[in-house]
Amino acid sequence: MREVLVTELELTSPDQLRPTPPPPRAPDLVRAESPAPELSRFFYRAVGGDWYWLDRLDWTLAQWDEWVRLPGHALWTCWLDGAPVGYVELQPDAPGSVEIAYFGLLPAYVGRGLGGWLLTQAVERAWGVPGTTRVWLHTCELDSPAALPNYRARGFVPCGTSVEYWDTSDPSPGPWRGAR
Repeated sequence: MREVLVTELELTSPDQLRPTPPPPRAPDLVRAESPAPELSRFFYRAVGGDWYWLDRLDWTLAQWDEWVRLPGHALWTCWLDGAPVGYVELQPDAPGSVEIAYFGLLPAYVGRGLGGWLLTQAVERAWGVPGTTRVWLHTCELDSPAALPNYRARGFVPCGTSVEYWDTSDPSPGPWRGAR
C-alpha cells in the first residue's frame, strides 16, 4: 500500500473563478438530461483509467444508476467534431456545497488547451445551482500532472489534505483492459 496525499480545493465566491477563454474551436458541452449510468461509467474509465481511478471499476449497473440518480446530480459531456473529449459530474453534497465529483479529458485531448476551458464551464455550472456558496473538488498526487496547476490557475485554493492508502503495486489499468 502506498500513502497518497489527497488535496481538497474550493472556491467560496463566483468572483474567485479565473476563467479560460474558449479554444479556437470551442467544443460542445452537453448535459445528459436523463440519468445515463453507461455514459458516466464510460467517461469514468476513459478519463480516469490512467490515474488510478479504481474505486468504481467493479460497480454494477445498479450502482452506477444509483449514482446518476442522486438528487442534483449533473453529467456534462464535452464533444469536438462529434467525438467525446471529456466530462464533468457535479454533485451537491451539503446545503450550499457543490462538488465537482469527476472531471477530466480523454487521453487524446490532453495538452490541447481544453482542460482550463472545461473546468471553467464546470465551475460556472456549479455556481448556477441555486443556493451554492461553495464549489469544491479534490485531487491527489497520482492525478494528471496538469490537474492541480489547472485547478489553481482557475482560482481554486487548498482547504484541506488527507492521506489515503492505495494499492499501486500494479500499473493503473488504463482506459480499457489491456491498454497498459
